[in-house]
Order: sequence, then structure tokens, then C-alpha cells
Amino acid sequence: MAKSPTAQIHDLALDLRTALERIETLARDSADAERECAELRALSDRYRDDLATLRQETALLRQRFDDQSKRAEVRANRAWGFFVVLVGAILSLAAGLIVTLARK
Repeated sequence: MAKSPTAQIHDLALDLRTALERIETLARDSADAERECAELRALSDRYRDDLATLRQETALLRQRFDDQSKRAEVRANRAWGFFVVLVGAILSLAAGLIVTLARK
């Protein structure tokens, strides 16, 4: 049986109200999603800045480590050079004493 025009208008009004409520819900959800997206962009920018800072600090620490390694190598070379000179001096002194004692 066909509905009366009044019932059809009433059904259309209910459908329209439901559609408007869905639109409002979607608009709120969309606004929430945009807000969250903006927050995530800000967070991403902050992390990107932090990452750049960490990379700079890492490069600085790597440079300092390389400098320290070179200094340690130079010190070790100097120590070995001093040791060789010291051993040479001791051997020279010993040889001089032996020669002096052998002449007597």
C-alpha cells in the first residue's frame, strides 16, 4: 500500500535529519583529524630538528675522537722515540765504562 504524502514527507524529514547528523559528525571528525594532523606535523618538525642537532653533535664528537686518537698516536710515537734515545744513551754509557775499565 502506498504511503500518504504526509508520511512520505515525514520520512524524508527523518532521512534529512539523519543525513545532517552524519554530516555534523563527519565535520567534527574531520576537524579532529586536521587538528591531529597539525599536531603530528609539529611533532615531526620537532623530531626533524632534534635529529639535525643530534647529527651535528655526533659529527662534533666524531671529530673530537679523531683528534684525541691522533694526539694519542703522536704521544705514543714520542714515548717510543724517547725510549730508543734512552736505551742508546744507556748503551753508550755502558760501552764507555767498559772501555774505561778495560784500559786500566
